[in-house]
Amino acid sequence: MYLRKAAFSDLPRISAIIDGAKAALKERGVNQWQAGDPSESQFENDIRQEYCYILIKDETIVGVASIVDTVDDGYSAITNGDWQSVASSHPYYSIHRMALDGSVRGQHLAHQFMTLLITAASIDGAHDVRIDTHPDNLAMQHVIQKAGFTYCGDILIADDPSPKRFAYQLVLK
Repeated sequence: MYLRKAAFSDLPRISAIIDGAKAALKERGVNQWQAGDPSESQFENDIRQEYCYILIKDETIVGVASIVDTVDDGYSAITNGDWQSVASSHPYYSIHRMALDGSVRGQHLAHQFMTLLITAASIDGAHDVRIDTHPDNLAMQHVIQKAGFTYCGDILIADDPSPKRFAYQLVLK
């Protein structure tokens, strides 16, 4: 199992994974990713900017996520807490749009995938990694916390019918 940057030729598989994740969230009653995003055009942009990573297991793409190294406007207004201060010349990296294929659910790959994403961000120079998830997405909250992230407060995602997200941060030494 390994991580690599996504290519445009990976888009059909990425879209299938995201569609499956959207359906699984809906089935669990989680109102996250139900308004269209993440979209194929977001992944096209992420691939173009070299933000998109895929998880390969047994020569098959089984996961996708993006590691963004630019400021996320949604993270600027945090409530019910605050971000930890970090001495770094770069503001932070954020992990977005993480999903695994339904065929690997139950194999405990989410934690391994998250660890690989954190490692990739660290190798790129990250000292501050942030992530958010829907308050009802208990499975993702578990993965985030198991990876060592600390809950820092709540943020709002613009143009989302269910905008509240729990925001987490991991400070790397």
